[in-house]
Amino acid sequence: MDNFCKICFKRITDNSIYNLLKRKNILCGDCFSKLQAKFVSFEIGNIKGTAVYEYTDFIKELIYKFKGCYDYELKDVFLDRYLTFLKLKYHGYHIVYIPSYHIDDERRGFNHVKAIFESLKLKELPILKKKTAHKQSDQSSLGRHKINDVLEIDENISMKGKKILLVDDIMTTGSTLLTSIDLLRSKGAKTIEILVIAKTKKKKKEEY
Repeated sequence: MDNFCKICFKRITDNSIYNLLKRKNILCGDCFSKLQAKFVSFEIGNIKGTAVYEYTDFIKELIYKFKGCYDYELKDVFLDRYLTFLKLKYHGYHIVYIPSYHIDDERRGFNHVKAIFESLKLKELPILKKKTAHKQSDQSSLGRHKINDVLEIDENISMKGKKILLVDDIMTTGSTLLTSIDLLRSKGAKTIEILVIAKTKKKKKEEY
């Protein structure tokens, strides 16, 4: 049975060792070459983070098609090549998703962050909630730093003794992640790491 690339829909004819060993190929050779992970390290609120990719035009368009155009089939392309490595790296962690507003999830038909990262097969802690519709890209720099008025934490879920992997699709100013870190720490989380698909470049006058 022919396989077709989930990004460009071309028939997959690549006979590389990678594709021969894969049970089911999801990327053609061209798209495979464009999805080269950089694993960019950063730090926010004294917490170590990793961005899988640089925020290139290709990654930007891919996330838009998945998140903005509701192309659910793209959920696997971001981490597929690196699942074994990431599962080993974050073994024993509990995953916390940066939340979307529930109405956005209902309209989209899925939570885009969860759809990407659930392939890591980590235990989920649904502890964060978004109270209102809020897009960082639509806010001024000042407004972004008021994200603490948008997020809340479930007081009934304990963080004590748990290793937390906080995940999101794109890191822009870092305000949402920083507020989430503060909330998780307030519940007793001691070990926190961040994993995002991509991180935009920081503007000269912008601070986390």
